Amino acid sequence: MCELLGLSFNKPVDIQISFTGFRERGRIHRDGWGLGSYDAEGKAHVVKEAAEAAWSERSKALASDLNNRSEIYIGHVRMMSRGERLLENTHPFQRDLNGKDHLFAHNGTLSGYQSYLPLKSFFPWGKTDSEWVFCYLMDQLNRENLNFSKAESYEQLLDIFRHINATGKFNCLFSDGERLFAYFDRHGYNGLYYTERRPPFHRARLLDSDWEVDLGYIKDPGEHGYVIATKPLTDERWERMKNGELIVFEKGKMIWSSARDLNHQ
Repeated sequence: MCELLGLSFNKPVDIQISFTGFRERGRIHRDGWGLGSYDAEGKAHVVKEAAEAAWSERSKALASDLNNRSEIYIGHVRMMSRGERLLENTHPFQRDLNGKDHLFAHNGTLSGYQSYLPLKSFFPWGKTDSEWVFCYLMDQLNRENLNFSKAESYEQLLDIFRHINATGKFNCLFSDGERLFAYFDRHGYNGLYYTERRPPFHRARLLDSDWEVDLGYIKDPGEHGYVIATKPLTDERWERMKNGELIVFEKGKMIWSSARDLNHQ
């Protein structure tokens, strides 16, 4: 079992609050950790280790680096089920398609995926089911030439995720550098929650660490967005995604969902 972390905000933000709590979960999920983000030019940057996040000096430094800022983050702590404890098996994974960097992280275990999800142009460097299905996803995006600026492409992406989900337990976070996509397993495996952060900001207490912070003191008043995690990270109000749901976040807004009416959010 692994855990996922995602952020989508309207402005570049630091990762201190969310990642400080999230890295503590590396005490249980000990087989690797990683964090992907994007710079102002849309170039992806991935930092990861085949090591325990909670004890990693590199992850501690990353959590405290307030100059490291991005509108989108994808994080992962790993408990291996397929593939050894190696860097090439550590999430998130990165691939380029048509000049755009894409990031992907997965939670769950799949079976029979190699025959059910054949690969054509993208191939894994490691030995995980997660990277295999990411390569399958990239093959499908390349074949269908999906344009994520159009809402109809989200239905097609949902079909791809559902097809992958047929091979086992499948929660994922995926980004094309402009949007963050969150998909929750059709049977509700493990969990996937989100919380919205917008002004007026209040105090928040981390659930995995003895730390409380006044968000109003450190947040830009014009900042708003969402944090997504396998399990709630703070004592804020978190909402569980619906089974089999795909949510699309862009610039700190929830712009599309397969399972809820956003006009009444």
